[in-house]
Amino acid sequence: MDAIKWFDENGNEIIHEPENSDLIEQLTEVGGIFEEFRVGINFYSKSLDRNEITALLGKEPTKSWNPNEKHSVGNSNKTRTTDWGIWYLQSKRDKIELNIKLKDLLESLTLDLDNWKVLTSKYEAWIDVAGYMENWNRGFTLNSEIMKMLSDRNLKIEFDIYFYANDDDN
Repeated sequence: MDAIKWFDENGNEIIHEPENSDLIEQLTEVGGIFEEFRVGINFYSKSLDRNEITALLGKEPTKSWNPNEKHSVGNSNKTRTTDWGIWYLQSKRDKIELNIKLKDLLESLTLDLDNWKVLTSKYEAWIDVAGYMENWNRGFTLNSEIMKMLSDRNLKIEFDIYFYANDDDN
């Protein structure tokens, strides 16, 4: 266990006698980073053309369909038809730091900002981030490089936060 230091209101260290760390029970952990992330990019429209998006981005989607096209529902064997289409590309869920995941995703797609202008003027477009935490009070930061990349591509960002407490937690 890391050493704990205590200070009084004047900033002077309060010296405590060392304690037997075998007798100390950790009650909680506060703060820190999310345990895992998944990121994706999405395009949605009632006039979506999935082949155009694939061609302009230079990457095959995880899943896509055009309006009025039969497509599967989730991971089931069921299908449906909607009057809207979607194109999305999703990363795997893992422990890679969020800014690295976002940079890898965006750099795997076209760097041609004119292509992004075409896409974001025709379709609703956004990045989604799913953050998974096993303890409360987790956080993350988007660095200025990522924010510029999102802005240059006219992409908004949405966050879904998931909390999975251990069964032993109260």
